[in-house]
Amino acid sequence: MVTKQDILKWLQDGTFTIEDGKVYSSRGRELVQRINKRKRCEHGDPRVDLYYGGERASINVSHLIWMWHTNMVVPDGFEVHHRDEDPTNNNWTNLLAVHSLDHTKLHADVEEEVPF
Repeated sequence: MVTKQDILKWLQDGTFTIEDGKVYSSRGRELVQRINKRKRCEHGDPRVDLYYGGERASINVSHLIWMWHTNMVVPDGFEVHHRDEDPTNNNWTNLLAVHSLDHTKLHADVEEEVPF
């Protein structure tokens, strides 16, 4: 089973690279992004399938971009939030790692304050 740490190592080793919100193999081939439709969501988060050394991993493009820029895995219990709430806008400045409970608050119609 591929871990988030494995995927980060693949990024660090240049097995996959990120450029302008797109994911590329080490040979320069752009990986196909597909939409991951979630329940209760009219749009979806773009995902890619990574294949390396006989291993396969499916991951949100936003997570890869966050990992690429921070050189860290997205911490357990955290999700990547799109500040403008457009999941197709994976510009680095639009991404924020937040705890899943805070992420739920950001998208809820409640007036509970989020601590950032």
